[in-house]
Amino acid sequence: MYMWKKMKFGNIPIFPKLIITFLVIMMPLFALSLTLNELGKQEVKNQISNSTSTTIHYYFMSLEKELERISRAQQEFINDEDLMQLSYQMPIMTDYMRTKAINNLKMKLTALKDSSVYVKDISIYIDSLGSAVSTSNAPNNPNVKKEAEEIVEATSSSGFPLTFWKDRLYLNLTYPNILINRDSKPPQFIQNIELSVDALRNALNAFPQEGGAILFNENWTVANDKYPEPVAEIRKQLGKQLESEIGQAAVFTKQVSVGKEKYVVIYEKSAFLEAALLFYFPENIILGQLKTYGTWFWLLVCCSIVIVILFSYGIYLLIHRPLQILIKRFRNVEEGNFNAALPSIRQDEFGYIFNRFDRTVQSLKTLIDELYVQKIRLQQSELKQLQMQITPHFLYNSFFILHRLIKNDENETAEKVSKNLGDYFQFITRNGLEEVSIENEVNHVRSYVEIQNIRFSNRITTDFQPLPAGFQDIMIPRLIFQPLVENAYEHGLGDVVAEGRLHIGYEIAEDKLYFSVEDNGAGLTEEQLADMRRKLAFDEEGETTGLVNIQRRLKLKYGERGGLEVMPGAMGGLLVRIYIPNDKHDKNDKPYKGE
Repeated sequence: MYMWKKMKFGNIPIFPKLIITFLVIMMPLFALSLTLNELGKQEVKNQISNSTSTTIHYYFMSLEKELERISRAQQEFINDEDLMQLSYQMPIMTDYMRTKAINNLKMKLTALKDSSVYVKDISIYIDSLGSAVSTSNAPNNPNVKKEAEEIVEATSSSGFPLTFWKDRLYLNLTYPNILINRDSKPPQFIQNIELSVDALRNALNAFPQEGGAILFNENWTVANDKYPEPVAEIRKQLGKQLESEIGQAAVFTKQVSVGKEKYVVIYEKSAFLEAALLFYFPENIILGQLKTYGTWFWLLVCCSIVIVILFSYGIYLLIHRPLQILIKRFRNVEEGNFNAALPSIRQDEFGYIFNRFDRTVQSLKTLIDELYVQKIRLQQSELKQLQMQITPHFLYNSFFILHRLIKNDENETAEKVSKNLGDYFQFITRNGLEEVSIENEVNHVRSYVEIQNIRFSNRITTDFQPLPAGFQDIMIPRLIFQPLVENAYEHGLGDVVAEGRLHIGYEIAEDKLYFSVEDNGAGLTEEQLADMRRKLAFDEEGETTGLVNIQRRLKLKYGERGGLEVMPGAMGGLLVRIYIPNDKHDKNDKPYKGE
C-alpha cells in the first residue's frame, strides 16, 4: 500500500509536487494563525462587551441618581414653610400673605423643575386652597383635585416611586401618606412631579454604543426606537430570567439569536426605581472591525499560497526551464537557425548538455559559413553593380547635343554642357564610394537636369527646389536620386511634345526627409500603379533596375525607416518619393515643404 502511494506521488509532475510539499509544510502555520485569530477575536469581543456593559451601567446609575435626587427634593417640600402655611393657616391668612406664599412656592417649584431636564411639570394640589400651584402657565384645571387623587390611586396600583398614569410618568408625594394609613383624613396636599418621557428617551439615545434601549417595568415602557423589531423576541427569550430578577438589583450580559442575527443583550435592574434597563445591539457592531481583521487574515493566507506557488515555480524553473531552452534551441536548429549556440559556464548536468549542443551547432555552422559569406559578398557586389547601372544612351545623347552646339557656334551653352557632363561622369565613376552626402547627390542630379534642360528646352520646364538647410551633410547611398529624375524624363515625359513640367522638391516630416519627383505626364493606370506597388513591396527576384533597384538599396540601408513611394501627382502625372530617416528633426520646428 505504501509503495503504491509512493509510486503514485512520484508520477505527479514536478511543479504540482513542489506546491503540495510546501502547502503541507505551511498548513500547520495557517491552522495556528487561524486559532490565534479566533482566540483574539473572542477576547476582543469580551473586552468590548464588558466595556459597553460598564458604560451602560454608568449611564443608568446617573439616571437613577438624578431621579433619586428629584425624589429627595420632593420629600423636602413636606417641611416647606409656605406650603405648611397654605395647608394649615388658610383661614387666618390675608390675601397678601396667601398670594405671597403661593408665589414663593411656585418659585421653589420652578427652581426644582429647572434643575433637571427630566422634569416636565410640577404641581401641588392644596386641599385647603381648593386648587393647585403649578409650574405650567396653563389656566387652573377645574378637575385638578380629581386628577391628583387619580394619580394617588395609580401610585397604589402601579408602583413606587414612578407612577404610570395616562401614558405619563410621575413622582407622587401625598401628605399625610394615605398609602400607609387609608383611614386617615384626606391629605393636606398632593404633589406630583411629571417626568419628561422625551427626555428619558433622549437619555437612552445618548448611550455611546449604537443599539436599542428600553427602560421598563411591569406597567410602562420607554424605548429609544432603535432596532425595534427584535425587542419582543429578546424579552420573550429572557422572560423567565427577567421575572426572577424582579424586586432586586441585577446585572447580566447575554447573547440572543433573533432569526439569523445575533444580539448582545445587557440587562440591569434598579431596586430604587423598581424598573429595569434592557440594552441590546447587533453583534456585528462589535465584530465589524474584527471581521475586517479576519478578511485580512484570509488575504494573508491567499498571499502566502501565491508566494508558495511562485516560490515553487521558481524552483521548478531551475529544472524545467533549462530543458525548455534546450528543446527550443533544438527546434531552432531544425528550422535552420544555426545561431542557437548555448555557451554555458554551468558545471552540472545541464552545463554538460549545453556544451555538447554548442559544439554540435558550431560544427554545423562551420560547414555552412563559407556558403553564407559567399552569399553576402555576392549581394555586396550586386549592390555596387546596381549603383553603376546608368542608361548608356544618355552618354550618346549628351555628346550629340555637345556636337550640335559646337557646330552651331553656341560656345557658351556647349561650355555649360561639357562642364555638367564632366561633373556628372566624375560622380558616377567614383567606384570606391558607397555613400555620399545629400548635397553631393543633389548636385549630381542638378548636373543631370541642366543637361536635360538644354536637350528638352522647347518641351519641358523643370522646377528644382533648393536643398533645406541643415541636411547637406547627411550620408545616403550613392545614385538613388538621379534614377528617379531619369525615369521621369524617359517614361513620364517621354511622349510630351510641349508644356511638359517637372517638379523636384523636398518635404520635412517629424521623422522623415522626403525627396520627391513629380511630372505632368500621362502617369500610370490604377492597374499599373498597383503592379508597381506590389513589386516595391515584395522585391521580386530578377528585377534589379529602376525603382525596384532604389527600393532594395534603401531597405538594405535603413530597413523600414527608408523606402520609396509611388502615387498619382497633383499635376496629373506620377509622383515618386524617396524617404529617409530624419534624425535632425526638432519637435518645435514646423514641417518644411519646398515651394
